[in-house]
Amino acid sequence: MLAFLTGLVFASYAIASPFSPPEIPNLPTSFVLVGDSTTAIASGWGNGFCGDNTTSIASSLKPNTPCINTAHPGATTGTFVAGGWWNITVNAIKDEVAKKRRTLVTIQFGHNDARVGPPESMGANLTTMVKEVRALGAEPILVTSLIVRNFNVNGTINDSLQPWADQTALVARQQWTPLLDLHGTSKEYCEKIGPGAAHRLNPTAADNTRMSLLLHLRLLMGIP
Repeated sequence: MLAFLTGLVFASYAIASPFSPPEIPNLPTSFVLVGDSTTAIASGWGNGFCGDNTTSIASSLKPNTPCINTAHPGATTGTFVAGGWWNITVNAIKDEVAKKRRTLVTIQFGHNDARVGPPESMGANLTTMVKEVRALGAEPILVTSLIVRNFNVNGTINDSLQPWADQTALVARQQWTPLLDLHGTSKEYCEKIGPGAAHRLNPTAADNTRMSLLLHLRLLMGIP
């Protein structure tokens, strides 16, 4: 199960882009995570990736690998910029690049953008983010939204976020940017384990979007 996220980041990074990847620089690596609550500290998968001292979750990364999580609960691609979190992200990227570290920047939005506008609006903002990350000397990685665990009576996911996942994939193709299909992977996984097991991932009974601390621990321990 560790491959569900950590393996997805490293393995899919090498195969998901629509072009032959450039030679990987022989530099120490840093990560910067951008997104909404499904990535953010205390509520998102970033806990199991970067680690979280407040909940005693260890990092999935090699020791001494910087991992900076600037994701913000409730953010859209628009409010992330307007609220100042993008500026925080840019400064973090600049700091890591200045240290001559290969800086990988994951960008995951969709859940909140779906409530405020069409997929194309999010796509335009993602395109701007990708270009700005590259201009800073870092490497953007687009990530599709974590699936919302709403099930149909036949056990399939009632997936309202697919158009926003598709838009993220479109931007990845247009901008020649690696894509991690967390949406498709998490959908497949949740449908495989079924509604009962999938809802046990909920942090609260009514929260079908974020994941509980239990899942973060299972991810780190490699338990299916």
